[in-house]
Amino acid sequence: MSKSIGSIAWPDNADESRRLLSTYMVKVVGQLGISFGNHPCKPASIVKGLISGRLSDENRRAALASWWAIAEEHGVRNFEDKEALIARLAICLLSSAQQGPWNLGDQLSWFLEVIGLIGADVDKAIDTMEEHFEFIERERSKAP
Repeated sequence: MSKSIGSIAWPDNADESRRLLSTYMVKVVGQLGISFGNHPCKPASIVKGLISGRLSDENRRAALASWWAIAEEHGVRNFEDKEALIARLAICLLSSAQQGPWNLGDQLSWFLEVIGLIGADVDKAIDTMEEHFEFIERERSKAP
């Protein structure tokens, strides 16, 4: 069986799907030891707080605005500056809670792309993806 983002079996419930993606992202950031520096809005902590019900969406929106300001300060199209990339990663985490279920695969793909751009171990993130998600088994077409 081929495991890819396109073959993830997302839960039927949109909130559960977003929660599944969010917990994966938080897990990967922790496993890879990615730090968000001295910024007061720690995205992994905020996402955990949202999942547990300790924090509200208002907290998430405020943190998201703060990280967007950093991304814009460093140049929205800047894919080389470490601070800009860390801001993009924070935005990925904080945006996963608002994605429509049809965008979750794209969000996951972008998250993995940013992980690679910051120089973190994408292979480890993919291994974790294969353990974290369930996948739809697709029949392979048989060559004539």
